[in-house]
Order: sequence, then structure tokens, then C-alpha cells
Amino acid sequence: MELILVGILAALYVLMFLYFTIGVLRAKRPPESLSRPSVTVVVPLHNEESCALRTLIALNIQEYQGDWEVICVNDRSTDRTPEILEAFCQNHPRFQVVHVPMDAPALPSPKKRALEYGFALARYDVLMTMDADCTPSQSWLSSMAGRFQGNIAIVQGAKRNNGGNTPLFAYQKLDTLGFTLIEAAGFSQGKPMVASAAALAYRKDLFFKVGGFSDLMQYTSGDDDMLVHKMIQEPVEFCYNLDPAAVVETEPVYTWKGLLNQRARWASNGTNYSNPLYVLFLTLIYSFYVWLCLSPLLVLAGFVDMHLWLIPLAAKCAVDLLFLAVGGYRLKLLHLVLWLPLVELVQIPLITVAVPMGSFFKTFKWKV
Repeated sequence: MELILVGILAALYVLMFLYFTIGVLRAKRPPESLSRPSVTVVVPLHNEESCALRTLIALNIQEYQGDWEVICVNDRSTDRTPEILEAFCQNHPRFQVVHVPMDAPALPSPKKRALEYGFALARYDVLMTMDADCTPSQSWLSSMAGRFQGNIAIVQGAKRNNGGNTPLFAYQKLDTLGFTLIEAAGFSQGKPMVASAAALAYRKDLFFKVGGFSDLMQYTSGDDDMLVHKMIQEPVEFCYNLDPAAVVETEPVYTWKGLLNQRARWASNGTNYSNPLYVLFLTLIYSFYVWLCLSPLLVLAGFVDMHLWLIPLAAKCAVDLLFLAVGGYRLKLLHLVLWLPLVELVQIPLITVAVPMGSFFKTFKWKV
């Protein structure tokens, strides 16, 4: 019985990542003829004095030739973020700042409220979101906006972690590449699974047509993939922007404890998706991780044979290598695959612990 159950879980994982690999191969490069819709970039900021100016400067030097603006939303910051935003916006006409009142009521995810503050002021047709700790390339805006051709209404962009080559940063670089490629695969296969607000764009009329974040405010996240899941219920087209020149760099987490907290936060909505089959699918994949984490202990205790641990682990490592090598090549990040042994060693126990922390015990914190 154990052999059958473990075999099913391992086969499901392998088939899933073969499916993702095909999706990455199918992801298209941006077309040569790019459209130029009018764009409003909205950046929510909460206590971001260490990176706010860098982000604003990177946005200010965008090469986009269409109409565009940037709305910075100060979400009740208690550091120097408001002063930095006000000073910068006074000297740059494309930029404006709006402040969420300090006495605004507490929410499970205040980021969605901050985004809606910005969207309410948006003048242009396409809404583009970016996190405050991200640094876009000069071609990011033009590359993202250029994908809005025909009936395309949602565009997801790629991202990568910056930081040095310590094990902590290297783990995050390769892990982020994996998340990015899963995004690309889902969009390319016509079934978006995950999304990231660090580089996400959609038409403004679509956002308001589906009710925005009105039914998502009770969730601790959901400003990206849950919103996308809502929007694709409409008869719209979407795509992934797998353009290496448009990848957004995002800040890493600086401690292993912080990384666990971040992953727990990401997992917090795992049981809240509207599609029960998707929840079941995530549950089965998580069960595979639990088995890989616990089976070495069961082997040492003499409860199961070693092949019930080693064969599923080898299958996971092999399909992970194939998937990351294909995606790393396409995004010109193939060198990151050298860190795969570290990622395999850390990822299994990290996910095994993070999922119950986020989904059931809610033992994680937003930045304060």
C-alpha cells in the first residue's frame, strides 16, 4: 500500500513538472511590433525608506514612449518614506503620492487597500503593479505594455532575486526562478496557477468589472494569483512576458527565519482558492513533500524500505533539474542551476513546515 501511494504522489509530481517544462518551452518572446497603451504604475509602500528612492529612480528612467504615470501609495509608514515620496514627486511630474490615513482600520492584507487607493486615481487604461523593493530595467515598462495587443487583458512579468552568493541568497535566487517559471508555464498553457504582483499588469476596466479586491480583502494575500483567477473567468486573453530584458529584480529576505515567515505567508491562502480541484491538487503535492521530509526518519526507524525514499527523491531531483535548466536557459539564468543540491536539501523541510504555519496556524507576520 505504501508503494502504491508513494508511487502515485511521485508520478503526479513528475507529470506536473513535465507539464510545466512544456509550458516554459511554449512561452513566446515579445513580438517585434509593440503596442503603446496608456499605463498607470501603482507602487504601494510601507516603511520602505531603505529602498524607496532607488525604486523611484529606476521607474523615472523608463524608456516607454506611450503615456504613463506612477502613483505611489504611502501605506501608513512611520519612517521617512512619506518625506522621500513627497520630495521626489514634487520634482517629477509623472509621479504623484497618495497617503492611506494613519487611522485606517486594520485589515488582514492592507496591501490590497493601498493598491485600490492608487487605482482610484489612475488616469490610464492599463494598471501595472510593482512592489516597493523591486528594481525594474529601463525596458520593463515598454516590454510589459507592449504585450497588450489584440484581446490581451492580463500580462504577468518575470522577476529574479538580487543579493550575493551566500547559501541563503543563492537558495532564494533559484527558488524564485522556479516560481517564475511555474507562472510562465501556467500562463503559456492557458491555465494560470500562480501570479506575482511584483510585475503584473491588467486592463483597468477588467479589474473593476470583476469587483477588484472587494471579495478578497479577508485574505492575507491574493492581490496577485487570486485576483488573476477571478479575472480569467471573463472571456479575456492573457500572456506571460518571458523577456529577459524586462525581468524585475526583487530584494531577498536576509535571514532564514525571515524566509520561513515569507513562505508561510505565501502559503496562507492555500485552502481558500475557489476551485476545489486546485486545492486538492495543491494538497497532493504538499503530501509528496511531507513524505520526502519524513521518510528518512521512517527508514532509520525501520518502518519502510530505503527505496521508498530514494526513488521518489531521485525522481523529484531529475525533473526539477530538467525544468530549471530549460527555464534558466530561456531567461539567461542557467548558472543558478548549480545551486540545485542546496535548494533540494532546504526546500523539502521548509515547505513542509511553512504550509501548516501559514494555512492553519497563521504564525507569520507582515512587515511592521
